[in-house]
Amino acid sequence: MNTNRSWNAVARGLHWLMAVLILLQGLVGWIAQEMERSPARVDAMTFHKSLGLTLLLLLLLRLAWRWTHPVPPPPGGSSTREIRLARLTHFALYLLVGAIALSGWVAASAYVVPWKLWWLMRMPRIVAPDKATYDLASGVHDALVAVFLAILAVHVAAALWHHFVKHDRVLIAMWRGER
Repeated sequence: MNTNRSWNAVARGLHWLMAVLILLQGLVGWIAQEMERSPARVDAMTFHKSLGLTLLLLLLLRLAWRWTHPVPPPPGGSSTREIRLARLTHFALYLLVGAIALSGWVAASAYVVPWKLWWLMRMPRIVAPDKATYDLASGVHDALVAVFLAILAVHVAAALWHHFVKHDRVLIAMWRGER
């Protein structure tokens, strides 16, 4: 269970696993977009799409865990504004991870070439192949990624501000928990 001072190991593990996978996801997506059309690009995009759906499943697991395990209270001295901004930022990050994954799935479905999840299971199309739908979904996907990166920067800056300026346990609570 979470305590009054830190997140439990499952919450911390899901947080950092998703952080690493999102970083990898962005890197692979960026590299794949820069590649010439080739079998290697298809493999890179298959990896990117598979990782996106894996992140969507991890997000659902993380939300279920969070809803069933009360979060630690904000550190003492937190203003109402800080608490509201933290909640809004977390909500936005969760929403955006889901929306980015779903918009990517729509784009992948609208693209002419079918794909398999982790090269094993053919993924169902959630829309019919259509260039206009692909272009729209890809544009939405890219825009959501840009918004996500901006909010993620705020999230990281806030964690560092808590640690180095406020000298409270917010970052430690998510990094290593209670010791």
